This record gives sequence, C-alpha cells and structure tokens, in this order.
Amino acid sequence: RRGRLERGKLLRGAQVLGWILMAIVIIVLLIFTSVSRCLSPVSVLQLKFWKIYLEQEQKILKTQATEHATILAEENVKSSFEGSHPKKHYTPAIKDWQQISSLYTFSPKEQYYSVLHKYVNRREKSQSIRSAEGDALFPILGFVDSSGINTTVEV
Repeated sequence: RRGRLERGKLLRGAQVLGWILMAIVIIVLLIFTSVSRCLSPVSVLQLKFWKIYLEQEQKILKTQATEHATILAEENVKSSFEGSHPKKHYTPAIKDWQQISSLYTFSPKEQYYSVLHKYVNRREKSQSIRSAEGDALFPILGFVDSSGINTTVEV
C-alpha cells in the first residue's frame, strides 16, 4: 500500500511539473510575440496589408509559373516530335532566380513588400537587391520569406 501512495505522489508531481513547464513555454511565447510586435517597424494595418499582398503575389506567381512552364513544355515536346527548333521563350536567368529567392531585409528608406517587389523595382534602376546599409531583419516580418507555393503538381 505504501508503494502505491509513493507512486501516486510521483505521478501527481510529474503532472504538476508538466503543467508548469507548459505554462512557462506559453508565457515565454506570448512575451516574445508581444515584444516583437511592439518593436515592429510597421503598423498592424500595414502588416495585414502586407500579408494580403504576399498571398496574392504567391497565387499569381504560381499561376504565371504554371502557365509559362506548360507553354515551354508543350513547345519542347512539340519540337521533339516534329524535329524542329523550339520557339524562344523568356525565362529568368539563374542569377535572377537567385536574387528573387534571397532573404528579405527591411529597409525604412525603401518600402518593398517582397523580394520580388524589390527585384522588379530595382531592376528598372539597374541596382542590386542585395542587403544594403540600414536594411534589417525583423522577426515579425518572417512571413515574407515563407514560401506559400505548393511545389507538388496535381495530375
């Protein structure tokens, strides 16, 4: 009987420690989220707009990439069966893909909502999109670098 009581106390103690650990983790996450939002260089409404912009950009990018890849694939298959040369289709160069795939950095001087937005605007000015002085990484803007593009193709 004494063994059961001791075992029961140990189990209750382990449960209490587990609940305390979970509470500590939740409180730390809450504090981190609150502090990062307070230190954010953008307002809550601008952040909402930014997220909507990125969702739309990713949808359009996926649609355009799918259409372009389909046209290119059709042209290559057609050319292979006909023994002809495929028509020229512009696809971004490796350097361009690398630039639009780089890590997003926030600059208070120039407001870009994504790396693609930055690339397109700086390409017109013939500037690099690499991080410049004054650019910074903010945890609250981490969603900019997350990829929402589903890479699997439905057959």
